[in-house]
Amino acid sequence: MAEMAITVVNLKGGVGKTTISIILAELALLRKNKKVLAIDLDSQENFSTGLSFVSRYFGEKLRIKKELDFENDENAPEDWIIIDCPPRLDDENVKQAMEFADIVLVPIRPDIFSVLNLDKVFNAANLDKRKSHNQIPIIKVGFDDSRISNYTEDILYDYDYPVIGDMPLFKNIPYNIAKGRVWSVGLTAYQRFTYENIIDRISNAFKLMTEGHFDEAWGDDSIQENNDNINNEGDENNNNTVNEPETPKKQLDENRFLGNFQNQ
Repeated sequence: MAEMAITVVNLKGGVGKTTISIILAELALLRKNKKVLAIDLDSQENFSTGLSFVSRYFGEKLRIKKELDFENDENAPEDWIIIDCPPRLDDENVKQAMEFADIVLVPIRPDIFSVLNLDKVFNAANLDKRKSHNQIPIIKVGFDDSRISNYTEDILYDYDYPVIGDMPLFKNIPYNIAKGRVWSVGLTAYQRFTYENIIDRISNAFKLMTEGHFDEAWGDDSIQENNDNINNEGDENNNNTVNEPETPKKQLDENRFLGNFQNQ
């Protein structure tokens, strides 16, 4: 039975869902020494195609398929299941993938449309009201020191969304994926560290959540890239039941968002 299932989803396209899915799959295979089941629900099939280019390096440790079989995949022999979704929330396959996942990872870019869609994504991902708020973390993609990046970060703080960290945009990565190479070819150790830190944070956060420590999963300063070790010590008095699901403290209001940004 799989240890963990991660679904990568966002209503907005072009935010890096497939790139993140490929990086997570390859890091799980290489860095974590896990067996991975990769499920590609996007009709473009870039996730499965990108991994098929490098599948010869991983042999039987990597299995790729293009549909989710809820019952059978729940008992899959692989350690990790990673599901890449199209930019839709009304698709039944996407709904099932979000329900199936232990962690619904939401990549966003520093733009107004990414942020305005967040409530829709969170509500869809937790439609059954069985997930903790921290099971739906955000990963920031291509943030910088620009005004819109800073303002987007303020919004994430203000509305208490759990944030896993930053994914910079190195041109080597999409080039490697498109050329059938492992994602990290040509990156320095320093450049790879950010991505390795992300998968470490996912592993540690999931361990904490399975021990019942949902509030501690991503740390107090989760919006910043946090390189400190997360305390994995379990509480012996805690059981593995899921806490009462949390929701954002506020709901995004489009007029308020746009008005505040325009007035800056």
